[in-house]
Amino acid sequence: MRRTIAALLLVIILFSAASAPAEDFLLGVEPEPSSITPAFRSKEIPAEHHEDCYWCTPMSLEDEDAVWSMLTAPITVADIDMNKQTVIYAKPDEGSEGVAMLTGQSQGVHVLENLDNGWSKVETYSTSFHDSKVKNWNAFTTGYIQTSKLKTVPVNQNYGIIIDKLTQRLYFYKDGHLETSLVVSTGEYNKRQPYNESRSGEYLIIYTKTGALIDGNMHCDYALKFNADDYLHEVPYIQSGGVKNYRSFELKLGKRASHGCLRVQRNKNAKGYNMRELAALIKKRQDKNCVKLIIWEDYQGRQVKIPADDTPLYYNPRGGSYYHSVPDCASVARRYQPLTAFTFGELDEGKFAKLKLCPFCEPTPRRAFLEEINAVHLESSPGEVMSYHKKKK
Repeated sequence: MRRTIAALLLVIILFSAASAPAEDFLLGVEPEPSSITPAFRSKEIPAEHHEDCYWCTPMSLEDEDAVWSMLTAPITVADIDMNKQTVIYAKPDEGSEGVAMLTGQSQGVHVLENLDNGWSKVETYSTSFHDSKVKNWNAFTTGYIQTSKLKTVPVNQNYGIIIDKLTQRLYFYKDGHLETSLVVSTGEYNKRQPYNESRSGEYLIIYTKTGALIDGNMHCDYALKFNADDYLHEVPYIQSGGVKNYRSFELKLGKRASHGCLRVQRNKNAKGYNMRELAALIKKRQDKNCVKLIIWEDYQGRQVKIPADDTPLYYNPRGGSYYHSVPDCASVARRYQPLTAFTFGELDEGKFAKLKLCPFCEPTPRRAFLEEINAVHLESSPGEVMSYHKKKK
């Protein structure tokens, strides 16, 4: 009888953990609710109200309906070759200064006004690369483009993807709901390579047949093109003697590390997702319109959530060296499951202080790591390359 009761209690505990709100542990890192939008630096007021607009929707996961409406709203792009770029000008005149670069077919603009002279006033993040005509890296810019170059297209109504530079997470939406989260690395710029910063903005996953990107002995599988030379792809590996070595790149997941592309975890998370599964879903989608991918800028004032002290975490007391977000993490042998529960509040205490973050289920990082992110973003906007670049010249 006692064994039966104990078994029932165990089932109840596991069910409660599995059905707990996603923000408790399954998102790893989540942004604090905020009114800051992608057009945070804008001084413009659109001529018309832009409902469900990427540029006007707060960078927050709090309102799921608003986020889904934004991810499935039409997008205005440049109607030129997807591998080419066009210039956005300071004035409605091709003889004026170029202020930004815009990639064809896949990069969205915020149309503020269509003028009577055949030009449109727009906002966007400049997608300048190292060899672009205008070198204004990741700068939020207002300018002008010929109206005839623009078109508005529908997007996929089943899937949508958010990349948040603040949290270094990918949030995957499916059929109106936040389905799962994966850890990523966005671009890391430096004085010599300011163009390495991932370019924020609104995009379409425009091409899905690339397969692998290969640079010397570095391989990036499941590459999905969204912006000229920028791809969403699996975390790279080094090929050496027939062996795939992911270690040096996987250790950097959750932090800026790439040359501009978006690196995504390869280990399956608690819901069975990784970059391979994500790429397969997008390639086999029934709605053939392109999936929208958006990148949120980590502006000053944005913050990450610090989990409540009673947020559940799990570990294997029989020699386990990792802590986990779920009691049945796929990286742990079944004979050690269910894992033993403890709390986020205990993570830096005693035996839990030595545990490492599981690279499969990707639980929340330690408090000090999250607090460091928040401290940096109280004082600065790390992705604003041009302010940094000008200081370093």
